[in-house]
Amino acid sequence: MIESMTIDEMKQRLAEYMAADQHMAPSPVAVEVRLSSLNNTRSRYDVLLIEEDGQETEVKFRDRYSRLLYIFTLLHPQGYQRRLAAANDYKSLRRLYSSLYFKDSEALLKTIRSNGFDHFFSHYVAQSRKAVRQSAPHAAAFAIDHPQSHGGKVLIPFVTEGGALHLDPTLSSLLSHL
Repeated sequence: MIESMTIDEMKQRLAEYMAADQHMAPSPVAVEVRLSSLNNTRSRYDVLLIEEDGQETEVKFRDRYSRLLYIFTLLHPQGYQRRLAAANDYKSLRRLYSSLYFKDSEALLKTIRSNGFDHFFSHYVAQSRKAVRQSAPHAAAFAIDHPQSHGGKVLIPFVTEGGALHLDPTLSSLLSHL
């Protein structure tokens, strides 16, 4: 089949194969949390991975709690111990939840208490990792890493190592309260 193709046909076919090859896909160079342009109940903020050429890929979280823990981790660029999220009856998580979803945090507390905090935390961190990795082929450094690799700290390697993080100004104001 190749021998019967013209040079232009071969170039076209090669371009199609290269476009479909995950190894050839560009790597993200930044992560951004921006106020959602859609007015919906899913979330007030979108999480986007930004590529060198400016192309944006939205991370599609399957649930509120994986998005909550991902954004909570972004707000702690140097990482945090798991117990920080549980401190003061989950005060920081509850405040962030209310800001993200404009909802009372009772549903969050009910879920944490029915599953236990350790199970809740582990499960939804794993769900956030899955969402990030499915959004872009080279996004592993943008996922929450395993705390065992960092002395028990929960962190996102890309952000901890000084990678570009862009937070919506309305979300940045929450930093002083977390």
